[in-house]
Amino acid sequence: GQEVDSEISNQLVGLIVYLTIEDKTKDLYLFINSPGGWVIPGIALFDIMQCVPQDVHTICMGLARVMIHQPASSFYQAPSLEFVLEAEELLKIRETLTEV
Repeated sequence: GQEVDSEISNQLVGLIVYLTIEDKTKDLYLFINSPGGWVIPGIALFDIMQCVPQDVHTICMGLARVMIHQPASSFYQAPSLEFVLEAEELLKIRETLTEV
């Protein structure tokens, strides 16, 4: 599997939009085999799945279970002001994930 990053997320969002335009009546099936990745691109995928009119079925395979985790950060590399801003952003992301 491949990690979820901005590139693969953008490709999948585009594909879901394309398939929706082609036929709004056919359900979509998304097979996920990923060891994890970035939270924001993952949320983008979740958002598009909520926006399309057809049902989106997700089938998790392999390491997909590790995609459900707390968001992580690298605080030690940031100056103190950035540390505070990043902490606030992490809390917002965490709240978003708990609502999913």
